[in-house]
Amino acid sequence: MPKLKTKSYMKKRARLTATGKINVRRNAHKKLLRKKSARANNAGTKPQYLNDNMVAQAKILAPYGLK
Repeated sequence: MPKLKTKSYMKKRARLTATGKINVRRNAHKKLLRKKSARANNAGTKPQYLNDNMVAQAKILAPYGLK
């Protein structure tokens, strides 16, 4: 059986937690931080997980699993 292609962007941007959730970085946390409020900056450091609708899609994009 041939090998499946893994999408490289998915491997680089997502991690699998011990409980099986997929952890991704928050959006818009790298740029223009000094113009954002302290509350917005603190919210950007908290973990964000994919919702159940996107988990199936993520597993298709990374068929051999995530680190």
